Amino acid sequence: MRKIIPLFLMMLMVVQVGGCKPDAKDSAGKFSGDAKMLNLTVKDVDGNDIDMRQFYGKVVIVDLWDTWCGPCKKEIPHFAALYNEYKDDGFEMVGIAFARQGNKAVKDFGEKFGINYHNTIFNQEAAALYGRPPGIPTTLIINQKGEVHKKVVGYRDRAFFETEIRSLLGM
Repeated sequence: MRKIIPLFLMMLMVVQVGGCKPDAKDSAGKFSGDAKMLNLTVKDVDGNDIDMRQFYGKVVIVDLWDTWCGPCKKEIPHFAALYNEYKDDGFEMVGIAFARQGNKAVKDFGEKFGINYHNTIFNQEAAALYGRPPGIPTTLIINQKGEVHKKVVGYRDRAFFETEIRSLLGM
């Protein structure tokens, strides 16, 4: 009985957090403080501080993800390609991993999957600002004012994000 309860809780957590569906609904508007969505500092996988306030004035995608998440693995190559294409046009990309398998796993994953943007670790500051997402990946598309343009739970293809980025950049 003592072994069953922790196993049940672990299964419940995986279903709740990892149960993203490709057809999850988009939502725009308030998400834990809206215009303050970049008011935090996170550490990258090398331990360097990334003050996200420096990204005000840019279109920013914040991707809340983790290494074990299948839909996250499908989206990350899209984000790397989009970052390459639009970084010089006022676009910034930040991945914030929950790192349940540890910081080293996030760093190794980033190298394996070609993460070329800010690969950071979820911390208390991120938890206070973003709360816990309903599932992962949860992606925030943030406009130049630091306001959430869209919050997306679940996988989306590259074309979806590219349309949103181009629209916000006025392209």
